[in-house]
Amino acid sequence: MIIARKTSVKNELGMHARPASKIAQIVGSAHSDVWLCANSTKVDAASIIDILTLCAVKGTKIVIEIENQKDEMILDQIFDFFEAGFGEI
Repeated sequence: MIIARKTSVKNELGMHARPASKIAQIVGSAHSDVWLCANSTKVDAASIIDILTLCAVKGTKIVIEIENQKDEMILDQIFDFFEAGFGEI
C-alpha cells in the first residue's frame, strides 16, 4: 500500500545538494522504499543524485511516497522539511 503526501519546494534556491543530502539521511532509517515524485518523474529518496535529477525549483510540486506504514514518521519528517523551506526561509 502506497501512502503519499503532497508538498512543494518553498525556498528560493530550489532543491540543491544540502537538502537532498538531508532527505537521503532521513530516509536512511526507513523500513522500505521512499520516493519523491515531481514533473512525471519518480526517484529514490535515499539517493542524493536521484533527488537532484528532479531539478526541482521553487514552486515545484512534490509527492512523497512510502511503501510501508511503519515509515509514516519518515514521511512526516520529509514533509515538514519541505514545508520549512529546508530551513532556508
